[in-house]
Amino acid sequence: MLVLLGAPPLDGARRAASIATPYERGVWLSGDHHIHTKYSSDGRYEILEQVQAAAKNGLGFCVITDHGGPAHQKVVTRDAYRELVEARRACPEIIVFQGLEWNIPAAEHGSIIVPPTTDEAQLIAEFESRFDEKSRRAPPLGESDAVAGVSFLQSLPSKPLFFANHPARRGLDSPHELRAWRDAGPDVMRGFEGAPGHSASTLTGERRGHYSDQPGKGSFAGYPPESYRTFGGYDYYTAEVGGLWDSLLSEGRPFYITCNSDSHRYLGDLVVVDRSTYKTEGHVTPTGQQRAHKTGELRYDFDYPPGLFTNTKVFADSRDPLAVLAAMRAGNMYTCLGGLIESLQCYVHDGACAVPMGGYLRLQSTGATVELVVQIELSQKRNLGGIVPELHHFDLIVGDILPAASNRDSLRNPTARTLRRVLPKDCERRGKQLLFRHRFPPVSHSFYLRLRGTNTSVDVPQLDPPDVDPWGDLWFYGNPIFVIVKG
Repeated sequence: MLVLLGAPPLDGARRAASIATPYERGVWLSGDHHIHTKYSSDGRYEILEQVQAAAKNGLGFCVITDHGGPAHQKVVTRDAYRELVEARRACPEIIVFQGLEWNIPAAEHGSIIVPPTTDEAQLIAEFESRFDEKSRRAPPLGESDAVAGVSFLQSLPSKPLFFANHPARRGLDSPHELRAWRDAGPDVMRGFEGAPGHSASTLTGERRGHYSDQPGKGSFAGYPPESYRTFGGYDYYTAEVGGLWDSLLSEGRPFYITCNSDSHRYLGDLVVVDRSTYKTEGHVTPTGQQRAHKTGELRYDFDYPPGLFTNTKVFADSRDPLAVLAAMRAGNMYTCLGGLIESLQCYVHDGACAVPMGGYLRLQSTGATVELVVQIELSQKRNLGGIVPELHHFDLIVGDILPAASNRDSLRNPTARTLRRVLPKDCERRGKQLLFRHRFPPVSHSFYLRLRGTNTSVDVPQLDPPDVDPWGDLWFYGNPIFVIVKG
C-alpha cells in the first residue's frame, strides 16, 4: 500500500491506505540490450558465452545485437539464430532476445529488440536488408530511409523496441532526427543509451565509453565540442541538465534512457582473432594465440562482461519476455553504474492515483497537491573496484512541459533545473534503505521530474578525464515521471 514515510497521509489515512503503490506486484529484472558476439566484425565470443556471462552476473534478460550488414545477413536466420535458440535452452534462468545493432542511415547506431516469435530472425533479416546503412551503398540510404525503417517497425503486429546507441559519440544523431524517429514509431522508438558501454576503456588508454571522436562529416553543427565526451560515464545528452534530453521531455515525449555493456571483448583478453572469415563466413575466428601487448599499442579489450558494471533495472509485471518489453516501453526502469545502489523505487501520487518512473499522473484540474516518494536500497556488496559504494547524494531535477518546439533541432529546455540536492541525512533511514518524500505545492501547470545520484561530492557530472577510474565515479539515473494538468 502507499507508504508516506512517517508523515501524515496526503489526503487522510483512510483514503491513502486504499492506494496501491506501483511496486506492490511485479519483479525487478536487470538487463543488457547491447551485446556482441563472433557474428560482429569486431566481436569475439560465442553467443552462449555471452549469455552465460550475463546470467553469471545476475542479469534477468539480455539482447544479442550483432552489427547489421551483408555479412550478418548470411547467418542471421541460420547459424547465429540456431545458436541463440540453443543458448535459450542452455540458460533458462535468463531471457534472451533476438536483436540487432542497426547502422542507422545518415546517423549513428541503434539497438533493435524484437519480441520472441517464430519469425523473429526473419524479421531482423528483412529489416536490415531494407534499412541498414551497410546493406546498400549506391545510392546510399539517407534520413528518410531511417524514418521509413522506424515506420516499418511500428507497423508490425508484435512491436519491437528501438533505442539509439551512444547518441552523442560522433554527433550524428541530430535533434530533428530523434524527433522524427519518435514521431514515426511512437510505440517503438522509446529513447537512447543514457550511459554507453566500453566501461573499461580508460584502463586500456582509451577515453571513457570510447567517446574519443571529434565533429566530422554528418555531425550536427549545433553540438558543442564537449558533447563528444562522457560526463560521469554518461552521455552528454543525458548528463546536461536543460540539454537535449530535457528538451525532448519538455514536449511531454516518453523518451527514456538505458545503459549497457556494448560488450565486444573483456578487459585482459588479448587472444588473437582472425577477422578475415567475417566477410566470407559471417563470423570472426579466435585463433587461441595470445597477443603480447606493447606499450602504446592500441588495445581492443575495453569492455566488461554483460552486467558487471552497467545495469538497466526494469520493473515488469512478471518474468516474461513480453512483460519485460512492455516495462521498457513504459519507461519503468533506471540505470546504474558500478553497483552504486541496490534498488530504486520512485513514484508520484495525488492521494488517489500513484504512477512510477516513465508514467503520467493526469490531474483533472489545477490546485492538486502532488507528492514524490523515493525509496533507495543502499549497496551492500563489494564491487569489482574493491569497494562497497556509498551514495553521497541524489538530485531532484524538474522541468516544465512546454508546447512542442517549433525548431525541430531545439536542444534546450530553459526551465529544467535541480530543485533539490538530497543527502542521506535528509532521508528517513531504515537499515540499508533511504526513504524520502517531497511535496509539490498546488500544481498549476504540467511538469516532469527525474532523479540522479552519485558517490561523488560534485554538484554536476564532470567531463571525464582520460585516466578516470570508472569505479571511483559512479552514478545512477532514474527515468522521468510526468505530471499532466488537464487542458
